[in-house]
Amino acid sequence: MKERLVKKEEIEKQLEEMVALLEQVDAKMEKVIHDVIEDRYSQHQKEIGRLEKRIAGIEQRLDGKKTDGRLPLSSTLYGV
Repeated sequence: MKERLVKKEEIEKQLEEMVALLEQVDAKMEKVIHDVIEDRYSQHQKEIGRLEKRIAGIEQRLDGKKTDGRLPLSSTLYGV
């Protein structure tokens, strides 16, 4: 009977150690996931900024063509 009690205590101790290790792994995984999400968010924000600048440049070019009133060179060559 005493052997069973000792084994049970050893098993409980091992289970507690396993639970502690699993909690550590869980905490580290949460940090890794958080870091990846922050990194991707930062990358996407930079890409959005670049795209907004490109769109602004295109809009400026289009606005410039509208105010000019002339047809583009290709249109005048082909009589469009």
